[in-house]
Amino acid sequence: MPKLFFSSPIPDRRNQRSRDALLTRVVAEFQEMPCLRLTGRQAQRLFDLRPDVCQRLLGALLRDGTLTYDHEQRYRLNESKSSRDLVGSAQAYHPKAS
Repeated sequence: MPKLFFSSPIPDRRNQRSRDALLTRVVAEFQEMPCLRLTGRQAQRLFDLRPDVCQRLLGALLRDGTLTYDHEQRYRLNESKSSRDLVGSAQAYHPKAS
């Protein structure tokens, strides 16, 4: 699974470990509650993120295929991915111990 990168013209001051931990946390929440469906604003509040950070994070998970965006404008776990793929996906965001 390739690493996800936030794309923004604004320089990112977070370190890679912080980003990986945040992605892991978000993916884990969706995996733990497979029926979870959130608007962007709800995700921002749940994960306590700034709007721009939340938008980049959700966008990265959409591009990765971990999440999908439904007709009600809510983010949800991509059900077409197998559970094995999703576990690997969450681990891909977790930094390796050195």
